Amino acid sequence: MRDEIAGDMAFRTVLPIAALIPCLLLVTAIVIARSLLPMVHLASDLDGRRADDMTPLPAAQMPSELHPFITSINGLLQRMRLLMDQQRRFVADAAHELRTPITALSLQAENLDSVDLQPGIGDRVAALRQGIGRTKHLLEQLLALARQDAGQAGIATMPLVMLDDVAKGGVAELLPEAAIRGVDLGFARVEPTMVRGEVVMLAALARNLLDNALRFTPRGGRIDVWVYRDGNTAILEIEDSGPGVAPEEIGRIFEPFFRGKRPEGDGVGLGLSIVKRIVDRLEGLIEAANIAECGRTGLRVVVKLPAAAA
Repeated sequence: MRDEIAGDMAFRTVLPIAALIPCLLLVTAIVIARSLLPMVHLASDLDGRRADDMTPLPAAQMPSELHPFITSINGLLQRMRLLMDQQRRFVADAAHELRTPITALSLQAENLDSVDLQPGIGDRVAALRQGIGRTKHLLEQLLALARQDAGQAGIATMPLVMLDDVAKGGVAELLPEAAIRGVDLGFARVEPTMVRGEVVMLAALARNLLDNALRFTPRGGRIDVWVYRDGNTAILEIEDSGPGVAPEEIGRIFEPFFRGKRPEGDGVGLGLSIVKRIVDRLEGLIEAANIAECGRTGLRVVVKLPAAAA
């Protein structure tokens, strides 16, 4: 009887504790999850940031245990921002300082056209002018790249721009060169489409994409341009009939100074990199893919930007 009474008392004592354990585990999990929720939000904020966003992390509403960690990260972001600013200023200053002597050299080379030169020297002067032109183009691209890196204005404060008008201007600017090259350049579809951005930025975007397509399109080829709106997205699409890009290189064409295994003309490999920077600043997406339809070849580049209401 004593053993039976002791066993019954032990069972009655252990049963509530055993029933309480799952409740305690559930309450502990909820408390831990709520305690770590600010840290999860902080990680999501970091994952969604652009690569050039060096805004300090907020320390408010964070557990006191995380404050030293957040302070250290903010210090690192501050040092990285200073380093990036120094690099941007260096590129911009170097390119700007080099423009004056390059322009002077270009003028001196042009002045040689009116001088009677000995046979054979004219070819050397032409090669010299070509090298000067390529250097000047490189400096202009470096300055454009530095301007895009230095831009800090948000897209919400940018003015409204008609993307179709910008594309029309880019096509009209390159039509004479396309005619000389024997390339059919024109619109396959164009609709009134409004976006937020700077006119200069969008013009540089369209110009670089069209120039890249024209550079790789052979004589007798064609370049088609689409500008339209799909829901809340403004789309600029450019398709050429060139050789396309090697599959192993398609993911690198937006890297600075990358020209691939089939470089054409006197480009320096910065045009598409500038386009990528502009699209990132405008909070858009850019995609490039080879065309393999009905025996056709070429490259299709699609730029998707947030459409703006009138």
